[in-house]
Amino acid sequence: MNSLNKKETSRERSIKRLTSAAFELFVVRGYHATSLEAISSEAGLTKGSVYFYFGSKENLILHMFDVLKSDLVDILVEALKEERGTYIDRIIRYIHRGADFGAKRPNELLFMIQIAIEFARQDNTIASAVKELYNEIHDAVEGVIKEAQNSGALSNELEPRSFASMIVAVHDGMMLEWHLRGKQISGPALVKNVRHMLLNGIK
Repeated sequence: MNSLNKKETSRERSIKRLTSAAFELFVVRGYHATSLEAISSEAGLTKGSVYFYFGSKENLILHMFDVLKSDLVDILVEALKEERGTYIDRIIRYIHRGADFGAKRPNELLFMIQIAIEFARQDNTIASAVKELYNEIHDAVEGVIKEAQNSGALSNELEPRSFASMIVAVHDGMMLEWHLRGKQISGPALVKNVRHMLLNGIK
């Protein structure tokens, strides 16, 4: 490995460590209460490393949204758009993939939910970026619902946009409940019960 490749590998490793530390601290402390110095320290890097790689907290969080886009949102949207099974199967697949991601990388999923709540009524770059992520998911869920209505598999009395919001709320609420009561309830059992509710409720 030449020196250029070593530098690039070191850079990627440092960015990954900083991003992982930021996901954890933003969830535990909140966005505004977490300093860039704290993130560097948590990552085991020098105080100036986060400034060197990102320059600002806003740039860091936008990078985190890029990670969420490729590693979570694209996967959830793919689950919904995959034309395999019924529309119920596609929604259940979305719930399962979100739960699988949450089980493996809880801080990242909780971060997305938390930031969406924190910046919901603000008008800035961060608010726009997190809304864009959620809009992709909402649009994909709504698309499945409209397809189901067009095929006659779902009642046209349901308003697609608000019904899609309910599905997304069930998914995010499930993950929040799992986080809050993880020591008292079984994650797989919670997902199973959500699936049961959706199957019977949607029918």
